[in-house]
Amino acid sequence: MYTRHRHFLKAHHPYRRLKKAFNGSQEHETARIPLTGEQVFQWVEHLNTIFGKTQKKDKSKSCIWKKRSVFFDLPYRSDLDVRHCIDVMHVDKNVCDSVIGTLLNIQGKTKDGLNTRQDLADMSIRSQLHPRFDGKKIYLPPACHTFSRKEKISFCQCLCRVKVPQGYSLNIKSLVQFKELKLVGLNSHDCHVLMQ
Repeated sequence: MYTRHRHFLKAHHPYRRLKKAFNGSQEHETARIPLTGEQVFQWVEHLNTIFGKTQKKDKSKSCIWKKRSVFFDLPYRSDLDVRHCIDVMHVDKNVCDSVIGTLLNIQGKTKDGLNTRQDLADMSIRSQLHPRFDGKKIYLPPACHTFSRKEKISFCQCLCRVKVPQGYSLNIKSLVQFKELKLVGLNSHDCHVLMQ
């Protein structure tokens, strides 16, 4: 989690004043104004891009970009309002997989692991979630967003009972595995339907 993400909110948003739920302090800064297409082009116009693994990384901090996109050769590139093309279906799938993996605490899919908890300890925030070491074992206290076994069963049963119009989505019941209490084989469209 990016700890300063609240500076993108409106000036009087209530989340800006919350301390305990975030990093222990209020957020008073405002977000930077995005660069225009012309400003971005000025940063990258002199970059020399060499493709392949033989390229040595530039260690200097003079430029944050490593290569110049071929799209900068388009004459209208600097005039575009949206300069980034995001594949919504893949973003939907990534977010859905992360949310479901975290809620159901699926091994390898959850974003709430030991490294995340150690980061909280390093930042000295949310002490109730810090990992606890008991000899060789490590205990991660359950977070408020992690489902209990009963809640996982209820969630899976709910997904098994979902009825949608024919052709709207795959039968989600076939994706639910009650033995492991997880969803398996979700494709991009299924994730999109679940997120809706």
